Amino acid sequence: MMKRITWILFTIATLTASCVTQFVPEIDGEEYAIVIEGAVTDRNEAHEVRISWSQPLNPTGPQPSISNYNVSVADDAGNEFPFIHAGGGLYLSDSLQFQSVTGRKYRLLVEGNGHIFESDFMELIPVPGIDSLDAEYEFNEYYYPGQLTPGYQVKVNTYDPTGECRFFRWDFTETWEFRLPWNYPTIINRICWKSANSTDINIKSTSVLAESRITGQPVTFITGETDRLTAKYSIMVRQYSLNEEEFIYWENIRKVAFDAGGLYDVVPSSIPSNISCIDDPAVKVLGFFSVSGVAEERLFLENFHLRFPYFYASCPFDTILVSQWDPIIHKDIYILTEWTPDPPTNRVPPLIYYVLSKKRECADCSMNGSTKMPDYWNQPGYKKVYHTLFDDSEK
Repeated sequence: MMKRITWILFTIATLTASCVTQFVPEIDGEEYAIVIEGAVTDRNEAHEVRISWSQPLNPTGPQPSISNYNVSVADDAGNEFPFIHAGGGLYLSDSLQFQSVTGRKYRLLVEGNGHIFESDFMELIPVPGIDSLDAEYEFNEYYYPGQLTPGYQVKVNTYDPTGECRFFRWDFTETWEFRLPWNYPTIINRICWKSANSTDINIKSTSVLAESRITGQPVTFITGETDRLTAKYSIMVRQYSLNEEEFIYWENIRKVAFDAGGLYDVVPSSIPSNISCIDDPAVKVLGFFSVSGVAEERLFLENFHLRFPYFYASCPFDTILVSQWDPIIHKDIYILTEWTPDPPTNRVPPLIYYVLSKKRECADCSMNGSTKMPDYWNQPGYKKVYHTLFDDSEK
């Protein structure tokens, strides 16, 4: 996200008029700006605070350190919980010492590089559970704008009968199984898994509605244009409760990250943070300290009602008679399968070829994924949605 923001700022700074006169905005871009991003949830886990520095347009001097900061979180009851530096500017809480409580307020404290930074107090608002997580087969322009593509739209439904949670955010982690199309004994690894995290900013407000109910909120659209749906697919969706201040922050970030492009669009550095430098208000701080409740739900998709492109077209193939194969001469060449070009005849013996490739990824799926099956992959109890060519009603 920060790389995207930096790119947008650079683009605005170097914008020119193609038909009239070159225009170069005057931008003071010589100083590094500290970026502090932290999140506390109601989960019993180690919470994270990350410290980094934004890259200026015209840097002068070395980038400041991201180590040797004192980082802690304080609550409105007077307790303070230290975070430990785990390297690379990442600071972690001790899950045995600190667990946040719904209804309590928390503040981030950071001291280092000659300054003291504090966030506003943020209340941990309880989050309702996810009522349902479903995937519907449909045609969508998500993958190719202006062109309908078949796929599965993942949607979430939620309802807070108390009305306490009015601002929501969702993200997800997706994992999918993929398989090489060859199953010859020489294949090194045939079945693997890939994972990816969401990159979009997905938020919703119910503040103007009579009740806090969300129906059919899109999470992601999955198509057969990638290898996600070739075997088995899983998505873990997380739902966060937000304060109004954080909702506005994410809304502004989304406008910059995905809608920016004009000269008068919002500049990233103008997005207010809830963190400030208390000893010098002139010091610019980017980032946000988030306090949220979290609910999550997992969904599997199997037996897809889709046609898939051939994902191994990039594998360069060659053939050789089995009798001519020499493992020394043909070192670093991989056997994918056997092939007989002619239909069965009375010829004795038939011509048998090896199908070969010089790319290891064509014989070893671990070059593009992991051979370790996720612990939850075949556990009972998780919701599954089946879509088959023969019975779309099967559940």
